[in-house]
Amino acid sequence: MKTSAKINSCILIIPAIVFVLVLNSGCTKNFESINTDPTTFSTLPAATIPKAFAISEWEGVYADPGNYEVIHSLYIDLWSQYFVDGGGYAGDRYLIDPGLIIFSWNLTYTVNWPSLKLVIDETENTQPAANAIAKIWKVYIFHQESDFYGPIPYSQAGLGLLSIPYDSQESIYDNFFSLLDSATTVLSATDPTERPFGTDDLIYHGDVTKWLKFANSLRLRLAMRISAIDPTLAQQEAEKAVASGVMTTNADNAFCDVGPNSINGLAAEAPWENMRMSASMESYLKGYSDPRMSQYYSPAPDDGQFHGVRNGLPPDQVPLAVSPNGTNLSNINSARWSDTTQAITPLNVMYSAETDFLMAEGALNGWNMGNTASYFYNQGITLSLQQWGITDNTVIQNYLQNTSPPVAPNDYLNSPAVSNVPVKFAPDPATERQQILTQKWLALFPDGIEAWAELRRTGFPILYPLLQSDNPDVAATDIIRRITWVAYEYQTNGAAVQAALTLLGGPDKASTKVWWNTK
Repeated sequence: MKTSAKINSCILIIPAIVFVLVLNSGCTKNFESINTDPTTFSTLPAATIPKAFAISEWEGVYADPGNYEVIHSLYIDLWSQYFVDGGGYAGDRYLIDPGLIIFSWNLTYTVNWPSLKLVIDETENTQPAANAIAKIWKVYIFHQESDFYGPIPYSQAGLGLLSIPYDSQESIYDNFFSLLDSATTVLSATDPTERPFGTDDLIYHGDVTKWLKFANSLRLRLAMRISAIDPTLAQQEAEKAVASGVMTTNADNAFCDVGPNSINGLAAEAPWENMRMSASMESYLKGYSDPRMSQYYSPAPDDGQFHGVRNGLPPDQVPLAVSPNGTNLSNINSARWSDTTQAITPLNVMYSAETDFLMAEGALNGWNMGNTASYFYNQGITLSLQQWGITDNTVIQNYLQNTSPPVAPNDYLNSPAVSNVPVKFAPDPATERQQILTQKWLALFPDGIEAWAELRRTGFPILYPLLQSDNPDVAATDIIRRITWVAYEYQTNGAAVQAALTLLGGPDKASTKVWWNTK
């Protein structure tokens, strides 16, 4: 049954007003679905605190279709080259529309953080396990936000200040590790039969053991993120995470539940967009005879085969690459992500396969991960294949031993193969690192946010350069490094933004690297 509208409005009345104003002024897409009440969940009780946490979980994975579109599909999923916008949208050429990219900032500071802060404040002294889980979720949502921009308002956000200072990304990451320390200490001492938030927890339904593994896996992700800028701290945090217990099986995978009134944003908006397979994906998946290809994408209607296209299509080249109705290219898998599955297909949050690739890279760094890089690499691939329904052991073993390289996509540009790295684990560390990051990129699908972060951090996998960049600060041969701060921050919080430029260490441009991005 639906929750009380009165409770919904008490939780989020101010954020809802701000959010509607942004929707009306910022975008020309059909956002009818997000003008429905995003705080209504069909299966949740009316208890305020658990409901507020559910809101934060759902919003924290950009589940709302309009948010998913303007954060994932029009920008970051294109930058990670999981998809190409077949209509030649400018976001695929690194051009950032301030009226759209504002959605990420607005979602965090006017919708998500107010809900989550309420939960943290109200459970601080009364519900230690629930408070610990909420703090873990705070780390999850803010690590993505900080990775988008670099310095952001953090330590004093939500305190009612008229001018909110920005925190350096280094200090934010330090706080992430401190929050995870306190949260995991509490959960380690919690009776595993306790169910904080109960079924209102859309990810693990209050399973303390799984939240503990999630927290440790998130610590491992963050440790690897800072491995170039602070290798000593990175190793310390990574080894702590592994020793404490990370996600190791697909039963540990984190997904966010959906329903009729809390739908899967990717599934809902997939029919709106030209979400075509990228040529980079085509080159890798075809070269490897990767059985996940048919799980990720649908065959092109023209010939029943899989075809991608290069990212950064200039408008005048769209007719050369895309048939008038787009039937010569593969779209996102419509059997899994469509308007008929939007209330069924859960949203991905974090996969266990990722932790194996993180441990593989850690082992390659010489850290104590408990086994070899080769072991974790093969285990990560195996978990990913099994997650997507490929369970035949012969198929899995053949894939692990595959020595075939990526192939040329046979496109109108006569593009060569995107790289020459095979699946079978190589005998030299340099190739092994590239293989780990390539297979990790394939396994993270469709999480373009994490894929883009790792692409910036490592430069892998090797992807095709854009055909054209429309961003004057980022060349077509480079990686877009960050999202620029939103215009209204300059207008309403200008002194803080100017001070944040020092923390950023460069101009507020898409080419300026965030703190951990040393490559």
